[in-house]
Amino acid sequence: MSFIRKWLKPETSSRVGLRPHRSVELALGYDDAYRRVLEAIELTLGANITIDDRRGHMIEAGFGLVRSERIRVGFDTIDETRTNVRIEAFFPAGMTVPEKSHAVDALAQAITSNPV
Repeated sequence: MSFIRKWLKPETSSRVGLRPHRSVELALGYDDAYRRVLEAIELTLGANITIDDRRGHMIEAGFGLVRSERIRVGFDTIDETRTNVRIEAFFPAGMTVPEKSHAVDALAQAITSNPV
């Protein structure tokens, strides 16, 4: 039992699997919500879109080239006029994951404020 306890290191792994994220509901249909998020990623964050998968309901964007934060956005259609948008930050392996992400917060603010 002590081996498992040492291996899991419970004193250091209280935040395992937690990443900065936000979920927002937009009063837009899926296509309009997707378009708004794409525009906001480029205009507000200045990020490079690495995955643009409209059929898979996912966008991924990154900053810089090496060991940088990435943003992943997923979409869930609530009905024809409402879409739930989940924005999540990803960091390279071994990097300390912060509790908040400026990019996640800025993107959530941009898509919920006035149209981009």
